[in-house]
This record gives sequence, C-alpha cells and structure tokens, in this order.
Amino acid sequence: MEKQRRDFLKITAAGAAGLALSKADRAFAAWPGTGTMPVNSAIDNMRVVACYDPQMMQPFTQAVYATEQKLVDSCQVQANMDAMAMQLAQVATADAAWKAIFRSGKAWPSTKVAIKINGIEPRVMASVAVIEKFCNVFTGFGVLPTNIFIYDGSSLGAAGIPTLASYFSTTDATKVPGVVGNNSILGGTTNAAIPGGSSAACTANIANGTIDILVNIANNKGHNLAWTGYATLCMKNHFGTFPPTHDLNYMFNINKSDALLGGTFVRQQLCFVDSLLAISAQKNTGSPDKQPNYLIMGVFGPAVDYLTCKKVREAIMGSTHTAATINSYITTFGYATTDPVWVMVPAATGATCTGGGTGGTGGGTGGAGGSGASGGTSASGGARSGGTTASGGSGSGGTSASGGAASGGNTASGGVASGGTTAAGGTPGSGGTTSGGTGGTGGAATSVASASGGSATTGGTGAGAGTGGSSGNTVTGENSGSGCDVVGVDRRATRWGAMLAFGAVVAEKLRRLLSDDDRSS
Repeated sequence: MEKQRRDFLKITAAGAAGLALSKADRAFAAWPGTGTMPVNSAIDNMRVVACYDPQMMQPFTQAVYATEQKLVDSCQVQANMDAMAMQLAQVATADAAWKAIFRSGKAWPSTKVAIKINGIEPRVMASVAVIEKFCNVFTGFGVLPTNIFIYDGSSLGAAGIPTLASYFSTTDATKVPGVVGNNSILGGTTNAAIPGGSSAACTANIANGTIDILVNIANNKGHNLAWTGYATLCMKNHFGTFPPTHDLNYMFNINKSDALLGGTFVRQQLCFVDSLLAISAQKNTGSPDKQPNYLIMGVFGPAVDYLTCKKVREAIMGSTHTAATINSYITTFGYATTDPVWVMVPAATGATCTGGGTGGTGGGTGGAGGSGASGGTSASGGARSGGTTASGGSGSGGTSASGGAASGGNTASGGVASGGTTAAGGTPGSGGTTSGGTGGTGGAATSVASASGGSATTGGTGAGAGTGGSSGNTVTGENSGSGCDVVGVDRRATRWGAMLAFGAVVAEKLRRLLSDDDRSS
C-alpha cells in the first residue's frame, strides 16, 4: 500500500511538472542538424489530414478569382476544416481541436497572427472561405481583427494582394476580419539568420518575434524549375517571407530557421494546402487546369508537401515530379519517406448555408454582403455578429450533420458516441477502412474510425443547435467561427474542463490513498 501511494504521488508530480513545462517560455534554435523536432508536442509532425469533397465548390468555368469564389460553398469548406482539425489534434470537439493546434504565450487580445498566402497572381490564390475560417477561429479566441495579417512579400510583386484585400476589413462587419497587404504591414524586412551560418532578408515582424502565430496557406501548383522537383507548396510559399533564391538547400534552410520555428511556441503552427483548384502542369502561374476538391493540413510543412505531391498531385492529378527531390522534402529533415501518415477525413454532411458561395468584389462571403464581423465569433461562443447574409441572411434551422463528430470522423481517447458523449471503442486514426491516399511511394494511408466502431453515417441528434435567424448562423457553445454547426457533437468541451476533471480525479484518488480506502490493485 505504501509503495502504491508513493508511485501514485510520483506520477501525479510528474504530470504536474509536465503541465508546468507546457506553460514555460521556450525558444527553439534552428533545426538541430539531422534530428527531428516536434512542432506541437500534442500532434505528430508526420500526421497529415486531408478531406476530399466535391460539394465544396461547383465546377469552375473561368479562371477569374471573384467568379471562382462565388462557386465555393463557404459553410461546407469550413465544416470540413473543423472535421480536419479534430482529426489532426485527435480530440472530440472543433473548439478543443483549434485550441490544441493554435497556442499563444500571450493573452489572446494581445496575440498577433500572420497568415502567409501565395499572392503571386490573382488567378490561383487561397479561397476566401479558407482564410475566413482561420480569421474567425482567431477572433473567436479573442484575437483582435487588427492583429490578423494576411500577407505575401513585396519582392514577388504579390499581384493578387489587391484583389484579395477587397474581401477583408477591420471595421466593416460585412467583410472578413483582418488586414491584407505585403511585407509593409509587418514592418518591412530585416536580416534573419538561417542555418549554415548565412542570413537573408525576412519579413520583419516574423523574424523579430512580434508575430506569435504563423499560418502557412499554400496552393497546389507545379513549377517550371527542376530544383523544386516541379512543385511549389508550403515550403516554397515562404519565398515571400524570405526573398526568392532558386536553390533547394536555401528553401530547406529558411524552413529550418528561427524566424519560422522560434517563439514561446513554435511560430509556424499549421501548414495548409488549398487544393480546391490546382495547376497540374510544371508551372506555377496561369489558370488552374484541375479541380481536385481537396483540403490538406498538418503541423509540419515538409510532410504536408511530400504527401500532397504523392497522394494528390501524382495519384489524382497525374502530375510528374523528380522523385529524388520530392523524397528529400522528408529526408532532409531527418525522417524516412515511410514515416508520413495520410489520414482521410470524411466530408461533413448537412452543413448548409443559404445563399451559398463567397461574394465577388463586394468582399466576404454571401453574395454582395459578405460574412464575418469585426469581432468574428464571440469569445464565449455565441453568434457571429456578422453572420452569413447572402441575399436575405441565413435560413432557419442552422446547420446539421449526421454522424456525430463532423460526419462521423473524430474521436478523442475512447471516441465520440452519438450525441457527443464519450464512449469506449473507436480509436482515432485507425480501425476504419483504408481509403484515399492511394498512389505514391510513401506514407501510410489510414481512415477515420467513428465512436461506434467505424460508422460514419449515423448518430447524433440535437436539431435546433446552431440555428440562426436573419443575422446569421449561431454556433452554440463553440467559438470556432465557422458560421455553421455539426449536430451530434458536444462542442462545449475545452481543455480547461478536461484539466478540472483530471484534477477532481486526482484529488479523489489522493483522498482514498491517504485514508487507506483504496484497495484496488
């Protein structure tokens, strides 16, 4: 009994120490040689999640950005992004998932966020719906719209930036909250060290640590230069944070730099590929020639790039690359090409928004009105003050999705039962059928197990949750800011609730041990 008490106290102390360490101020040096470094201690660097859903966008008819945005179903895109976040973080609610992915050492109103997009031209840029989702997640946390910067570097011309800027505002509630511009909105440039003893000009507020969280949104494009392996994705997207230099090792080194990997928490916290549209050919400019209808994300850019090439560009789009170069995306960072894991996330079902699509030159989502507000979603969950207007606002009934956690996909430890309660059975990222992720030579393809043991079609009630009136859709008990809800998932859980619950269990266990009441083996 005494040994049991001592062992339990040791475990409890170790857990407390771990919690304390997670709050400690950390600054990472450049990538440690051939070793590997976790970007997020709660998420495997090699875990990459993807969602294929042709409902996210109608077939595109012309390569004009404003026209393309009107074909995008913003609510479907953002519901899928919630489902992907839950699978990436392997937790049961979207709110908890985004909070596991995005971490700040500051209070949220003081936190500054940069979102790097590829704005080299206006024909192939990140969808407004994708960027809006991230903006609403952050404003839902309490980040100020004036502290969200969507940028690309002035050195590349960033021809698409003026087009994109029309959709965003820090004061207009009909537009997406955020500031759009080139490096000038982030302090210009300053010299930053990169591995190998050299340095390069870098976006100043990234290099000097003013920015706390960096989100990297790339587009799925080829490239005409052989040194890239004939692809340009997340890693090369930082030609714009740093000046472009046509050298593979330079690309790797800037992605190992303190500018991107330093900070209290690693600064670059998520890498995302918007692959609704894509360029399959060996070029990075011009009109899109494919509509893959994929979204891909992970915390580690090289893994995201490698699997996007293998699982989407090669296997689905028929693109060709230099295999040795694409393999080096992984091996240069100390991993094997068999290490990355590709997780297909089922498309959300029942996520509906009236009006559909994103607005044209008027900005935001929803016809001429747009969506979003200067505050995004409220910090307490609540309704978005802007909602999705779209020619008369949202319809009644909010949104729904049969299948528990975003179309049956997401489990925490023990899975999610119908209605959002936890239940034994269903392990995250395993137990279902292997689907998607065919083709290519590297990376394991896995599917998503639901709480009921793999079913992804039924479960979860709660009609009326997340309904909205004329002012937009309400997200009940959740501040992920998607403007739609997923029925059957308890989205109120947070890590603080989990910590309180854990504390209660520990307290009760200690009481029993100290009183000799606990006789369990």
